[in-house]
Amino acid sequence: MNSEITVIHVIEPFASGVATAVINIVQQLPSINYIVVHGSRLWIEDIESVKKKFPPGVVFINWVDAQREVSLRHDFRALKSLVKILAPYKDTGAIVHLHSSKAGFLGRLACKMLGIKKVIYTPHGASFVRTDIGFFSRWFYRSLEKLGGKLGGIIVACGYSEAELYKNMVKQVIVVPNGVFIPPSVEKKFVALQNPEEEAFVMFTGIASVQKNPELFNKIASSLSGVRFYWIGDGRLRSKLVSPNITVTGWKDKDTVNAYLDRCLVYLSASKWEGLPYGMIEAMAAGCALLASDVYGNRDLVIAGENGFVYNDADEAVMLLSKMLEKREDTLAMAKKSREIAESEYSVEKMGKNYRAIYETMGGGGIGCGVA
Repeated sequence: MNSEITVIHVIEPFASGVATAVINIVQQLPSINYIVVHGSRLWIEDIESVKKKFPPGVVFINWVDAQREVSLRHDFRALKSLVKILAPYKDTGAIVHLHSSKAGFLGRLACKMLGIKKVIYTPHGASFVRTDIGFFSRWFYRSLEKLGGKLGGIIVACGYSEAELYKNMVKQVIVVPNGVFIPPSVEKKFVALQNPEEEAFVMFTGIASVQKNPELFNKIASSLSGVRFYWIGDGRLRSKLVSPNITVTGWKDKDTVNAYLDRCLVYLSASKWEGLPYGMIEAMAAGCALLASDVYGNRDLVIAGENGFVYNDADEAVMLLSKMLEKREDTLAMAKKSREIAESEYSVEKMGKNYRAIYETMGGGGIGCGVA
């Protein structure tokens, strides 16, 4: 890797899967010079804790006024501060990699103003497919994305359904699926779960938010009172998880989450929208069958009947989950298939290799990534 390559990651939510993606890229490609421009929106950890997950040598710059929702006053200030941050790098050949919709729009506008042409944008979940906002808001966000596409840059989508959403908005869309660290082996888990006396529970990991839809998760669980469900995480909608067979653990460290995954047969996602969810990929790597709401991102990871199923409503989810738990041998075969897919398609090493190719090509001027 050419050590002269500099990548400036611009990330508004310094948390969740977006931060995980940036951390994974940096860890896999350590010989690049990195600058991380970050907002202050976090859910679990403080900024210093997130920074400690990065390798030494990364330069961090706080992006003042960056926030998720549209606000003319805050967004103007955020744009102004981002221009100021990026200005010293405009003639250096640095690559600017923007993450999430707010950074994607303001970042492309700032780069256009400065004449920076080596620009990448990864949405990590399209803002215009959110279901917690009205029709006009979705139309407005889609219009902003189309306008952003005219400002320059390429899109590197984190999944194929995300790429499909953006294919008509920019000149070039590349897919680099999110990747996770693959555990060495999960054979002990498969052997243990072959025993019908061994409890095979259902779980999900993530923030209890509108996007992750704990209300639907609760509805499914309440219809299967004899099954133990676990929600690994917390959030302001924790109060929606009231069924007595749901255990909400709060936030746990990585080793503890892995211990839960080692006993999980079915990973249940009720999300209303996704980019390409890290929690589900980690469940696949840990050997879990999938049962996921049929939305963008989720459907990228499920091959129906092979490693799980997608569903459209609570009734369908209950029907499918009942069958999956009843026919444990068939579901274990799906769990093994999940593991195989994760190994071949969603390893962090493959993600790093793909980004290596993009960064090196852009660093040499080989990708037409700007609009004059």
